[in-house]
Amino acid sequence: MDNADDPIQMLVRDHDTVRKLADKYLNSSDIEVKKQAATQLLQAIHTHSRLEESIFYPNVRCLDDNLVRHFEQDHLKVDDLLATLQGMAPDEPRAEPMMREMLKSVLNHIEEEEGELFPRLRQSSVDMADIGLQMQAFEANLVHMQGQASDRGSRRR
Repeated sequence: MDNADDPIQMLVRDHDTVRKLADKYLNSSDIEVKKQAATQLLQAIHTHSRLEESIFYPNVRCLDDNLVRHFEQDHLKVDDLLATLQGMAPDEPRAEPMMREMLKSVLNHIEEEEGELFPRLRQSSVDMADIGLQMQAFEANLVHMQGQASDRGSRRR
């Protein structure tokens, strides 16, 4: 399986993007840099979560149902924070502490996935190629739908 089809590599790339954006957000004092990083983080985490919840977790549940349920619980907490943050202005006083809380949860979740779940999947007989293709199709559809929504939004102005 080439890396483009490898679902674990796809998820690790997403994780790396989130880590870089989180680092930019957490270590900058420039308000504009923080706003841009926050916007990109919310989008990246939202897209990544939908991908894992819709395609990845259901397909790897057979490996360890309890472990997958643990990761799904992590997602519920982050999804709640994400929804609140998406409806909030970035300069609202509650936004910064809430963003930090969400990032702490997300970064811990990433470490657990990469340290526990991914190595076990690599050793398993789960058909990773099929999961990779499903994830690529899901992601392409999601990007297409986001593009259409963006087009509709820009036409209304």
